[in-house]
Amino acid sequence: MITNKDKKYIVDLVKKITPDILKQIGFDSTIKEPGHSFHGQFEHELVKRLIEADSNFSEPTETRSSDDIKYKGNYINIKFGFDKSGNPNICSMKRLFNYFLKDIIDSYYILSIDANGPEYHLFNVYDYLDYTNFNYGTGQLMLKESDFKEVYIFNDDTVKLTKAETIVKMADIMDEAYHRHLAKKDKDHKLIMESSNAYR
Repeated sequence: MITNKDKKYIVDLVKKITPDILKQIGFDSTIKEPGHSFHGQFEHELVKRLIEADSNFSEPTETRSSDDIKYKGNYINIKFGFDKSGNPNICSMKRLFNYFLKDIIDSYYILSIDANGPEYHLFNVYDYLDYTNFNYGTGQLMLKESDFKEVYIFNDDTVKLTKAETIVKMADIMDEAYHRHLAKKDKDHKLIMESSNAYR
């Protein structure tokens, strides 16, 4: 876990360097989908600057890592955008579940930077599972940004679940999505078969 003191430090540091990064990459909010167009450049430069600023930050150690950067070994996934209110991918749900179940990680942080403001959020995904969507087909867990922003309080300790509660909640989310997925597949298959009957 990242302490509340360290979370404040991280957010303050990101706030300090973000304006210069936006200027460096030539961020233009007037173009179509500016968040999509600039997110790669911004995130790459932010990782570089954070590591230069503090040795507690480090690059991912895995080839296909789930994090963009680590702070004292804690996984942080950076999300950059403009006027963010969609459903961005967070990570593979199966990976998040297994990492937590096997004690590989005890937290998974999202560092969200919205250039419209700018606005900053740093939070542990496991604390905000009620504000996510899971697509069983793609396997991706997504954040419901609009709903999340309504309840988010920086450094709020009241939202934490126990390990057992977190594991059960994630399993229930996956189970519900699994049955929705099967029902949709079954419906789609029946429509295909019914449509083909006239040609048999």
